[in-house]
Amino acid sequence: MKAFKQSAYSQYRVSDTFNKIIRRNISSYNGKPKAQLKAFLLDLQKGGCISGMISEFIYHADCKAFYIEYIDDLEGIRSELEEAIGEPIGNRFQNPHYTFMCWLCFEEYCFNLYTRVFE
Repeated sequence: MKAFKQSAYSQYRVSDTFNKIIRRNISSYNGKPKAQLKAFLLDLQKGGCISGMISEFIYHADCKAFYIEYIDDLEGIRSELEEAIGEPIGNRFQNPHYTFMCWLCFEEYCFNLYTRVFE
């Protein structure tokens, strides 16, 4: 999907995996691929990963394995985001760090994709 190339985070290896997760999830939405992507991204913005809509990030054990595999990328995305907003990002739900990082980075990746493709 061409839209994925517009991500500000495409230089990170984890972006390919994020794109696969998005592709799997948009198939349940109606319409053409771009409309499916938009509907998915809007749903994610409303509920976030905490809603359980991303099966890869429901269980702490899955998040831990994902974080270990992509630790440098996830920490890099967080650093870029903190630099852009000018302050540290807090773990307001007090989740394990690895779950917090998976949720934060996936949500930021999707939000960035939405703003670049649809705004």
